[in-house]
Amino acid sequence: MDRLQAAIARARTAREALLAGQAEMTDPPAASSEAPPVDEPNTTPETTPKDPWDALEHFTPDAAALTRHRIVTRESGAKSAPFDVLRTRALQQMSAQGWSRLAVTSPGPGCGKSTVTMNLAFSLARQPDIRTIVIDLDLRRPMLATLLGCDAGHEVTSVIRGKAEAGTQMLRVADNLAFATTATPVHDPAELLQGRRMDRMLTRIEEIYAPDVILFDLPPVMISDDAIAFLPNADCALMIAAAEQSTLGQVDTCEKELAAQTSVLGVVLNKCSHPGEAQRYGYGYGYDSYGS
Repeated sequence: MDRLQAAIARARTAREALLAGQAEMTDPPAASSEAPPVDEPNTTPETTPKDPWDALEHFTPDAAALTRHRIVTRESGAKSAPFDVLRTRALQQMSAQGWSRLAVTSPGPGCGKSTVTMNLAFSLARQPDIRTIVIDLDLRRPMLATLLGCDAGHEVTSVIRGKAEAGTQMLRVADNLAFATTATPVHDPAELLQGRRMDRMLTRIEEIYAPDVILFDLPPVMISDDAIAFLPNADCALMIAAAEQSTLGQVDTCEKELAAQTSVLGVVLNKCSHPGEAQRYGYGYGYDSYGS
């Protein structure tokens, strides 16, 4: 009897132990005192898009060399005043019409159109809220790189041909002024200046750099068809005539050619040596029929 009771007691103890083990396997785990991890908000600062102008190669022209080339508008003063007047009148008329592309040309060679283009560009650069890009399209006789004193070997023609991006062939000489120059004359300028590739290049430049003004230094009108080939791409044109050099017939013919292709913004009478209105500014530049 004692042995039987002991066996029953052992069996009960074993059964209770088995039931206790099964209960531990089925009960949910105890709640943790630590809170579950919460996804942290993304605190990484947003990347500000870089200004494409900052990526342009910077070049500081030699001030003395600019002065020797009669580039006098980097600072305001008596010598820069005629160009500042030109700048203001051009901006007023272009703004009123919603224009941004200004071509500069002349009836013939030696009128000083590249010098006027450079002075107008640096005068525009003194307006901090205006961004200007200058493109040398006098592809038979490019001069802007020489006037800048730059020997980087940039070729805007490679951009027109689609072989390079515009930014690789441009120089930024101020925070808001850049030049696209060329060093090597080409044998097919008219074909380059009037093709669809030119339109694509200008559209691309405007999309990336958003200039307020694009200045084009074009060839003289009466020595080839180069300027006429390009002019439909411009919003307006400025004619540079040389005093005692450009004849009235040449000026008249040039103006008719320009008017047939684009809007004529005005005529600048350059190289004035006689006393006149320009003498107030102490420099040999005058204006004739501006905005006519």
